[in-house]
Amino acid sequence: MRRTGLILAGGQARRMGGIDKASAVLNGRPLIQHVLERLTPQVDQVLISGRSDYGSGLTVLADRTDGPAGPAAGLHAAAKHLAEVPDCVLITVPVDAPFLAPDLVERLCAGPLPAIAHAGGRLQPAFSAWRPADVAAQLTHSPAGAGLALIQLARNANARTVAFDGPGAFLNINSAEDLAAAEADVG
Repeated sequence: MRRTGLILAGGQARRMGGIDKASAVLNGRPLIQHVLERLTPQVDQVLISGRSDYGSGLTVLADRTDGPAGPAAGLHAAAKHLAEVPDCVLITVPVDAPFLAPDLVERLCAGPLPAIAHAGGRLQPAFSAWRPADVAAQLTHSPAGAGLALIQLARNANARTVAFDGPGAFLNINSAEDLAAAEADVG
């Protein structure tokens, strides 16, 4: 099975004052570098859904505009991009989660797909695994600009839930305060 990681790096980062989250600095390095460092050993390939490759040289996929909006638009673009790749699994992670679990991909891919992480008493929809052809077919029928959230997509597909201990690996940095707290924890 070919495992492709997708870093969800789009969005407007309103709670971060409009700065590009991927470029926000944590412990002297941009958030995207932290995510790449933890995701790359777990997958065969990494793609970025966002505005730039952030100096990584990786393939960047623009969000599709012929289906849902938000993170689901990034998932849609990657699913379409990979739909013809045989035996492929697409694993999504957000760019603002620098502490990915080292066994995230292994555990998400250890059973039926799709799969979605669960930690800290809640579903973590941006941490999920999908078969590209299945998700491409489902999202192709969504109206353009529809606010179909990843969690709703997972529910619609009867996604398997994968339990993880504690929320630490799923910490999202959504504000300047979150960034400062994460810096204090790792500094």
